[in-house]
This record gives sequence, C-alpha cells and structure tokens, in this order.
Amino acid sequence: MPDGRTIERRRHRRHPLATSVTFHHGPSHRQFPARCVDVSAGGVKLHVPAATPVRPGQPIRLRVDGVYRPEFASLANQELPATIVRVDRIAMVRTGHLAVGVRFDEA
Repeated sequence: MPDGRTIERRRHRRHPLATSVTFHHGPSHRQFPARCVDVSAGGVKLHVPAATPVRPGQPIRLRVDGVYRPEFASLANQELPATIVRVDRIAMVRTGHLAVGVRFDEA
C-alpha cells in the first residue's frame, strides 16, 4: 500500500528562482511568457498561461530575464535550447496556470 511519499528521481537539486522567462515555442513558432519557479543544473520548472500549446517532447528556446543566484548567473540574458519534459495540467485547477518541466539541451 502506498504511503504517500514521493520518490525523488531528479539528478540535480532544485533551487527556488522566481524570475520572468520568455520562450520561443518550436512547433508554433511563437513567443510565450512564463514565470520560472525553480532551477537546477538540468532544467527549470515554469508556470505558463493555461492556453499555451505545450506538450512533452516539444523543443523550445528559453530566455531568462534575470538570475539572482550566483551559481546560475550564466543562464541570464542568453537563449537556451531546451525540451519540454512534463506538463502538469492538474496544477491549472489549483493555480490557474500550467506547471511545465523543462530540460536544458546540450548547446
């Protein structure tokens, strides 16, 4: 019987980071706003508007506006290739936006 605990499968520790992000969505060739929630060496968690057409496996290019954590300062003000790996539509019910997991791609 499950005990309600979640097993952590991420390779990199996440750090809170609240900052604005824009991303170019490959399939639609459009720009969308997002809000960064947390960051790790492997990717970010974003909150995006509910109508944003995101799906796992889609390529995007992120631009992070400002990074106030020294260990992630290199992410600021550059375009980062990435892939959407998770879209949590259930979060929309609680928060009004989609929670999107994004993995940084090799440059």
